[in-house]
This record gives sequence, C-alpha cells and structure tokens, in this order.
Amino acid sequence: MATSTEEEVLAADARRIAALVGKDLETVDALTAEDYSHVETNGGRRDKAGFLALLRQPDFSFVRWTIEENVVRVFGDVAVVTGSYRNVTRNAQGEQPEKHARHLRVWVRRDGAWRNVAHQATAIGPAPAQPR
Repeated sequence: MATSTEEEVLAADARRIAALVGKDLETVDALTAEDYSHVETNGGRRDKAGFLALLRQPDFSFVRWTIEENVVRVFGDVAVVTGSYRNVTRNAQGEQPEKHARHLRVWVRRDGAWRNVAHQATAIGPAPAQPR
C-alpha cells in the first residue's frame, strides 16, 4: 500500500501529465523546477525554458499520454518515479506515431511542494525476434 508521500508524488506526476495533454503551461511551469533537465527518447536534452518553449509552439501538442506503470521510491525530500508510458504528439507534419517508452522522473520537495527536477525517457522498441 502506498504511503501518503508516495500518493502525493503520484498525484503531482498525474497533474503534470494532465497539464501536458491539456496544454496547461501555467501548471507545467509550477510543477517544474527551475533547474529542470529533460532527456528525450532520441537523446536530446532541454532545460525548463527549452521544454516550455516546445510546449508553447502552436503546432505542437500531446494528443494523449497513458501511464502503464509508475513506481515511486521516496528518499526524504526526493522521490524517484520509474515506469512506462505511451503517448502521441502532433506537430506541423500532423499526428506522430505512438511512442512507447520507459521513464525516470525525479521529484524534489521544495517549500512544501513537489517539483519535477528531471525527466529521462528511453524508447521501448519492438520485441526482438525469437530464434526458431
């Protein structure tokens, strides 16, 4: 059974995802630490300003985002969330293929609130062919 701290972190993580899909930049900004680091599945890296700039682009949006698994480990005022997700984005070229990935997000409690300081994603490719 999850502790109240784990539930707080999962709630913050869920608010973040809902805000990304809803393009609620005010909430994303509030949940994201100033020293944020975002590593994408393609290896690209953005800081908070770069991540918010991407979200502000009128031709970019998250169409949907589904968490398949989220596991929280709490270490005092730091929480590590690991799991997997599927999401779909839209850009100037249209709706993009679904991305399936594993994630690692680090949350830090500052001034009584949880702030996301890091996100790292690794694409999950198709299962390798089994030998015959």
